[in-house]
Amino acid sequence: MSKISTTLLLTALAVGLVSLSIDATTIFAQTPTSISILPGSSAVKPDNKYYDPSPVNVAVGTTVTWTNNDATLHTVYSGEPDDPEQSGQLFKSDFMSKGKTFSHTFDTAGTFDYYCTLHPFMLGQVVVK
Repeated sequence: MSKISTTLLLTALAVGLVSLSIDATTIFAQTPTSISILPGSSAVKPDNKYYDPSPVNVAVGTTVTWTNNDATLHTVYSGEPDDPEQSGQLFKSDFMSKGKTFSHTFDTAGTFDYYCTLHPFMLGQVVVK
């Protein structure tokens, strides 16, 4: 094997090893992520699918934007409806009519539940790594 071929092979192996050690979400940390509030979400659905996607997996530093694609008003509040003391502590939207958006940047890792205060059966989750 020539010196150039050996150098190319070792370089390719080094790049491969480095790429294996980088979490894929790190590469896309600043890529915004969109979540749709699905049409018909104001009614209880048998599949509990109110947000798409949910859960959503993002990297630290990602801005998530929720868009209301339903004809009914909705909100996006961090927390769970059964825990009013924590509700909206991390983020909370105003009332969102159809087509309106709300954004939040996730600066720390963790699992973050959210819900609609007007329809507390609408539960979603953002997982930040």
